[in-house]
Amino acid sequence: MKLFKLVFVLGMLLSLASCGSDDDICESGLSSPRMKLKFKDSSNKLYQPDTLIIGVKLTGEENIKTVVSALKPDSVLVPLRVDDTNFTDLYISTSAKGTPSKVRVLYTPVSEYVSPACGMRRLYNDLSAVLENATPVKNIELNEKNIHDENKTHLYLIF
Repeated sequence: MKLFKLVFVLGMLLSLASCGSDDDICESGLSSPRMKLKFKDSSNKLYQPDTLIIGVKLTGEENIKTVVSALKPDSVLVPLRVDDTNFTDLYISTSAKGTPSKVRVLYTPVSEYVSPACGMRRLYNDLSAVLENATPVKNIELNEKNIHDENKTHLYLIF
């Protein structure tokens, strides 16, 4: 019984001593920011589409992968590519069967070291966008040149 107590106490001490340091936990929450999109109508007023579907094409894939599917959104957060490509193609539709608008978002990707626990995050500078198919999106309006956080609206889609 004494041996059991000794092993138990040593096991407890070992488990307490093996807990990780603060370097093991990413507390800052800093990660690669997503691009925030908001919407306007042709009279330049904020707009909420009834349905919004946003897809992207991944490297080497032929199919469009849906990243946002929302009803009456006032804004959406869209992830951008984290590889060394300097653009992300967005396919934006207001119905599952409609022809999507293609928006090519161009940027200069840079990596930033956060901490040992969080590692690196990807930031996007010199943002621009080109509308390649103007149905249902009629125009785009750039609001921010850099994507460093998700709180600011980076791009307005005009329907």
